[in-house]
Order: sequence, then C-alpha cells, then structure tokens
Amino acid sequence: MTKIKETISSIKSINPIFYEKAQNRLDNLTKPQGSLGRLEEFAQRIVAITENMNPVIDKKIIFTFAGDHGVAEEGVSLFPKEVTPQMVLNFIRGGAGINVLARHAGIEVKVVDIAVDYEFGNLDGLLHKKVIRGTKNIRKGSAMTRDEAIKCIEVGIDLADEYAKNGYHIFGTGEMGIANTTPSSAIAAIFSKRTVSEVTGR
Repeated sequence: MTKIKETISSIKSINPIFYEKAQNRLDNLTKPQGSLGRLEEFAQRIVAITENMNPVIDKKIIFTFAGDHGVAEEGVSLFPKEVTPQMVLNFIRGGAGINVLARHAGIEVKVVDIAVDYEFGNLDGLLHKKVIRGTKNIRKGSAMTRDEAIKCIEVGIDLADEYAKNGYHIFGTGEMGIANTTPSSAIAAIFSKRTVSEVTGR
C-alpha cells in the first residue's frame, strides 16, 4: 500500500458527539448564545477533530511550498521566474506578508523548496525537499508525471507526520512560485467542473 493510500485509509469520520459537547459548553459560557460567530464553529471543529474538550494549539506552523511553473514561459505573470528564489529568500528573512501575519498570531513559518528551478545550497531556514526543478509548461503537456506528483504529496505527508510527532498541533499550508495563479485556476476548473473563464477574473 502506498503512503498516500495508507494516509487516506487512516482518516476517520468525526464523532458528532464532540460537536454536541462543544456546543453545550459554548452555550453555558457567560455570553449570549452564538455571539462569537464563526469562532464557535472553529472551536467545535477543533474539539471534534482532537476529541478533547480542552484542546491545546500552542505550537502552530505554516509550510510555504515553493516551486517554479513551466507555464511562466507563456508570459502569464507580471514577473519572470527569477523572482521565485528571491521571494523564497524574503520568506526566510521574515519579510513577506505571511511572516508578518504569522508573527502576529504566534505561528512558525517553514519554507519548503519542493520544485524551485534554482539551487539554494546549504541555506539555513529552508527545508530542502526538491522533487523536480520546476514543472513543465501545461500549455504544451502535463506539468509533471504521476510519480512526481505523488512524491510531492508524500513530502507533505512526511512533514505533517514529523512535526506532529514534535508537538505541533495545527498546520497551515501556502505556496510560492511565479505564474502560480495559472495552474491554480486550471486545477480549480477541473475540480469544480467549470470553464476556465468562469474561474478566472481579469
């Protein structure tokens, strides 16, 4: 069984009893019922996922996966692909928007080189997990092979497992790569079964 299949098979349904328990506790706090809006919904989800009425989420992390996109050669971005490694360095230095927001929320940011067409060398603060040196141009064919895609997903699984074992409780993901909105739109179109024009604005 592959790592992806093992991971999927280990995912279980949430026990609805924990939603009820969380809602009862929220309703018995000194406040009007439902007054915290979606925060109450998030609290219920965390309780149900952890099956813990007092979950701890003090260790938080965002993985920012960096990679180049072959479709950049079609001129779909305002910037050349050389900006991707520059942005990676900016993330590592803590100068990007995600760094500011993460610091405000007490969240660690880890940058992962999974597919940047650039060699960073032994750079502190960067997780070296390169699978490929950028994808191919989706206008001309497949961006990557099935095996490459599986390896990329498995990198994410391994990181989640590793950091969970080290006491991290909540994970976020992000990505960086010049021309990234084009494959994102293509994926959104496939998943939603909508046309490219429907999922893409000006």
